[in-house]
Amino acid sequence: MDVNSEKEEISKKIPWYIMFFSFFYIGLVTIGGGLAMLPIMEEEFVNKRKFLNKDEIIDIFALAQSIPGVIAINTSLLTGFKVAGIFGGIMAGIGVMMPSFIIILIIAPIFERFQNLEYVHKAFLGIRGAIAGLILLSAFGMGKQVIKNKFTSFLFIISFVLVVFLNFNVIYTLLLSALIGWIYYLINKYIIKKQS
Repeated sequence: MDVNSEKEEISKKIPWYIMFFSFFYIGLVTIGGGLAMLPIMEEEFVNKRKFLNKDEIIDIFALAQSIPGVIAINTSLLTGFKVAGIFGGIMAGIGVMMPSFIIILIIAPIFERFQNLEYVHKAFLGIRGAIAGLILLSAFGMGKQVIKNKFTSFLFIISFVLVVFLNFNVIYTLLLSALIGWIYYLINKYIIKKQS
């Protein structure tokens, strides 16, 4: 049995409700948006459940951030689809949205009364620091996994300089990186073909 057919068998065995409850939990404990949920997702699907390997989860993160839409929703849909098929993807998307929807329904009527209180501001200040730490952890983990050779190091440095120092559009940076990666692949393929 090859790797693809083995993965198809695994995805058929994983029921939709596991995807729903996994992402419901992720949506419930994640504060700070899609980037803050990445280390939690990696822990849940790579380390704990072993549904995906590190390369697969990084590919999902990269694709989720490259396409239009909210990162949390994109990531949940792509992960659910990869692990448990179309219905698994739909249930993962619903699962990640449900906690926020329920919490907003509960706190929206009373939030205006408390949002200007000083201790609420201080609490959110602490939360922001923790979110920044989670995002940094996620970036560090992905960087260790992705930056493996001179080519990926070069692309990382060029992209960082373009976006941070030259205010280059992120979408164009992603498209340019994809084009460079594709050209690099074609050149390597040509060299290997010529040598053999």
